[in-house]
Amino acid sequence: MNLPDDFTFSQSSLQDYHDCARRFQLRYLQRVRYPAPQTEPMLEQEHQMKQGAELHHLIHQHQLGIPADLLTERAHDPQVLAWWEAYLQHGLADLPTKRYPEITLSAPLGDYRLIAKYDLLAIDAGQKAVIVDWKTSRKKTRRQWLAKRLQTIVYRYVLATSGTYLNAGQAIAPEQIEMRYWFTADPTTAESFPYSSQQYQADEEELLGMVDHINLRIQFPLTMDESKCRFCSYRSLCERGVVAGDLNEWLIDFDDVNVEDVDIDMDQIGEIAF
Repeated sequence: MNLPDDFTFSQSSLQDYHDCARRFQLRYLQRVRYPAPQTEPMLEQEHQMKQGAELHHLIHQHQLGIPADLLTERAHDPQVLAWWEAYLQHGLADLPTKRYPEITLSAPLGDYRLIAKYDLLAIDAGQKAVIVDWKTSRKKTRRQWLAKRLQTIVYRYVLATSGTYLNAGQAIAPEQIEMRYWFTADPTTAESFPYSSQQYQADEEELLGMVDHINLRIQFPLTMDESKCRFCSYRSLCERGVVAGDLNEWLIDFDDVNVEDVDIDMDQIGEIAF
């Protein structure tokens, strides 16, 4: 067995394993912190990450009830202000009025836990539950790519498994769930992914299968797709190059955060009863 008893999975850790088993081993099992930058120029990457974090903070405050006009006065970065105004105009279309911003849910995954940190859950109890994720990447991600991402799989699965207490004590049927990505790069057209009981079962099998594979592995090989190494901080450690990839070619969203790097009080996380 490779995993400690208290290991907690997330979409980030599962995506890392899917992309490169060795990266998963270094980051989550061996806890190696390697200082290499993911992209160049590094300062520009940091600037774009800061802009994404600022927009998320504005939206969070807005969802908590702070008036939009007061928040607009706090948006000094021209790019963030443009994103913010686009959000006010297009970001909340057709969403249920009961909102849960920046909420984390936990569900069992075999002998472990799986957590999902949502930008926003909008729920009409007994009717509809919409997961919204705000994306500030400079390019809109292809729909086919989003459909395969572990974020899409994990976020819908966890809500269907452990969203009961947000739904007037009733389980949220997969058919009531929608995953919606809203892009600052295309604010008028969100990418939406419905769910189904059939897909839920398939996702559960895939997720449990990944856990089994991790625990049974003797070796954690490097990815066969060396293009992924260009944007990995472990590339020189793995002898896969020393130069970071070009920021302009990096398609990963700058606002994505590894939840393992955030202190989480597990007692405050909504969870299905064992």
